[in-house]
Amino acid sequence: TSFLSVGTLEPRKGYLQTLQAFECLWDQGVDVNWVLVGKFGWKASALTSAIQKHPMFNQKLFWESKVSDEYLECLYQQADCLIAASEGEGFGLPLIEAGQKGLPILARDLTVFKEVATDFASYFNGLTGHELAQAILEWMALNQQGKAPQSVNMPFLSWQQSTEQLLLLLE
Repeated sequence: TSFLSVGTLEPRKGYLQTLQAFECLWDQGVDVNWVLVGKFGWKASALTSAIQKHPMFNQKLFWESKVSDEYLECLYQQADCLIAASEGEGFGLPLIEAGQKGLPILARDLTVFKEVATDFASYFNGLTGHELAQAILEWMALNQQGKAPQSVNMPFLSWQQSTEQLLLLLE
């Protein structure tokens, strides 16, 4: 099972917790991959170092800092689930991209994520790696039973529709 995270490496994205969660899973012998796509951001030196020096780096842990739109499209298509662990988010574009591809979503229980993905995603709480590892295991079990929420048919606004709504609010 491969999980995909998309976004700049910075503290609020929850990547350190996500790394700790996958470490818990790997220590338990769970066969999962984590693919992280995002450029190096602010205050990310310790995280990028931890990723690049990790024993699972380029085995079950993958970080792509620069990818083309076509390659990102392939990653969305080949992943089993988008994991969005951000602790604070402005919008949540990766959730919309995942929904457009029909990729299941496991996201932190944030208001903005619930506005974007509504019932088309699974949600988790907790700030520790162990809590997220448990949420991943629960999602995997639900998905295996065919009971995990699916993002297929998740509604979203186009850029034009979003702009039109903004203009109506400004009138």
